[in-house]
Amino acid sequence: MMVAVCVLMLAHVVEISVWAAFYALAGIETEKAGSFEFAFENYTALGYGDAVASQGYRLMGPITALNGLLLIGWSVAIIFEVVKMADVQISKRKRAD
Repeated sequence: MMVAVCVLMLAHVVEISVWAAFYALAGIETEKAGSFEFAFENYTALGYGDAVASQGYRLMGPITALNGLLLIGWSVAIIFEVVKMADVQISKRKRAD
């Protein structure tokens, strides 16, 4: 399970980096946060409110948050499946003994 969680966490950091790169390339800037911090706050739906995109790009924050919530939800489903598969394997070993 630890391997699955580490891989999923790394995947989320990569996804956040992609959002940060998009923000940087699109010229979406905030006064109080860099593109990676802004992407991280939005991706996790944390949204402190201190960093707001410039006019015309304000919907990018909620879009990033929705994407992050969906992908984090998938990660939770994967973790539950890993735990379920581990439980099945442990049950098989106990029956074999």
